[in-house]
Amino acid sequence: MTTDTRSKTAAVCENCGKAVAARLSEDGEIRPIGSRRGCSCGGTSFRTL
Repeated sequence: MTTDTRSKTAAVCENCGKAVAARLSEDGEIRPIGSRRGCSCGGTSFRTL
């Protein structure tokens, strides 16, 4: 059995400012939920709100 150590958070794209729902891993990596390639603007850097 695996343990999910990610938590849900709100984040914003540092490129365009769009707010997204995201998962935050224990190591601080932020990944938007539902988009493996990042933001619709092409941005891949996010910060939590």
